[in-house]
Amino acid sequence: MRYIFCAVLAMILIVSTVQTGQAEVKEFKCVDVESENVQKTNIRRMRAAVVVSEAHLLSKTDLIDTAKAAALDLFKQSKMQVIVVKLYPSEDYAEFFPQVLDMTYSPDSIGWNGEPASTWVAYIAEKMPTEEEMFRIRTWILEQAKNKQTIIDRKEDLAKKMKIPADDVYFPIFKLVPCLMETNG
Repeated sequence: MRYIFCAVLAMILIVSTVQTGQAEVKEFKCVDVESENVQKTNIRRMRAAVVVSEAHLLSKTDLIDTAKAAALDLFKQSKMQVIVVKLYPSEDYAEFFPQVLDMTYSPDSIGWNGEPASTWVAYIAEKMPTEEEMFRIRTWILEQAKNKQTIIDRKEDLAKKMKIPADDVYFPIFKLVPCLMETNG
């Protein structure tokens, strides 16, 4: 009886561990979609800026699965041959912010340039931005939107507003590293 109880308990623990370890598709919103037909390669392709709120706090697996869901959703709507999803943590950032994930979906395994390619190719930020970096980015974007001067011209004022040294006023750029390459079929 004790062995049966232990076996059942072990199965419950395994199932709950597997379920919590699975990725989750987060809510996303397409904020900018551009499509084009390339006559030379005869390819219909699309770029989409996709926003996932607070993306920098999510796991890489969740980001990848959410970008895949966005690409598949765009494909169902458009039947484009190549779809590029650029994932951002906020709608405000889509214009200025470096994306945290860049994914290409090629259902026919023909890439952006018309050459054979993997069905899914993704690059993700090597290191997600910290809350401090996100604060700097938000402040940078708000200031840039208000004032047409360059940030360099206003570095001292911006440093005071951020309560950081002037040398720490910079716009973070995130190195994107490969995180997915698969071919379906």
